[in-house]
Amino acid sequence: MRRLLAPLIVLALVLGGLWLGAESLAAQQLRRIAAAQPAAKLETVQELRDPRRLGVRALAVEMQTDLGRVELSQAELWLSPLRPSELRLALPPRAVLDPGSGPLDLGLGDAAARLRVQPLNGLAMASARIEAGPLTVEGAALATRLRADAVRRDLDADAPAGAAAAYDLDISLDDLEPGLFATLPLPGRLSLAATGRVWLDALPRPATLDPDRSPLPVGLRLDDAELRLGAVQARILGRIEADAQGRARGRLVVYTSDAESLLQAAATAGLIPPRVVVLAGTMLKSISDLPLPEDAGLHFPPAAEGELRLPLNFADGRMSLGPMVLGPAPTFLRR
Repeated sequence: MRRLLAPLIVLALVLGGLWLGAESLAAQQLRRIAAAQPAAKLETVQELRDPRRLGVRALAVEMQTDLGRVELSQAELWLSPLRPSELRLALPPRAVLDPGSGPLDLGLGDAAARLRVQPLNGLAMASARIEAGPLTVEGAALATRLRADAVRRDLDADAPAGAAAAYDLDISLDDLEPGLFATLPLPGRLSLAATGRVWLDALPRPATLDPDRSPLPVGLRLDDAELRLGAVQARILGRIEADAQGRARGRLVVYTSDAESLLQAAATAGLIPPRVVVLAGTMLKSISDLPLPEDAGLHFPPAAEGELRLPLNFADGRMSLGPMVLGPAPTFLRR
């Protein structure tokens, strides 16, 4: 027994040293990455020193995002010894966002993220999850809950040109109040539940952390998207991808029994010209009855009783509702 006990003690000391050394190395790497990123600042990085988790804690975090400057009191990044390829991120219940017009107090609820990587593929992202809620702005309710899942899939024959990675998406957003960030008089809170796929022009991995190399979408497919805006409800199917100029091409089909209200909301948000609402009102039934071919394997069933089936077509840099041109097609982000 004594002969067995001594090697076990030595092994425990070695593993403990490796554990402590790995946390110190992770802290050093995080400081190095932050120092190389002008959009991020860290005041202090601490090792967790928790036997259940291998990770670090960053204090006084600042990040510059598309929404503005975000400040966090702390953020924890760790992995479990039972799942060494899965990183977890925990955020504090409160943050500060400054969009340029002054700081706003954000309530994040139970905000967390999970990232699974592929160690033999340059630490490429295999899957990810983000969830938070309830969300508030200056104490006012912004959204009840947000959850987004992405799972990597192999590229297939129908991937858009320029696609280097594909991820299946499952997104849900409950009771978002758009008026807290916009002055548009939209008709109520927004909820969305969507499944589909996004194609990226690069595989997300540490080498693409540089903003000039970060992956950008080149295509989006919606297999099933349920949208609710106040009393207006719609279901959206379809697929769009970037053409050679980065403009959207493809088709999205909207199923709704509230077509005129939906068009009015789109006009209010500036997505379509207001005159289209009047013109389209007399043509909606005819547009709904138009035959639709299958697109890249997507089938668009006929509208149900009381519904209209409205095809949004994107081609040659233009967006059309059936034969009616609505305006320029949206563009995909480009470097």
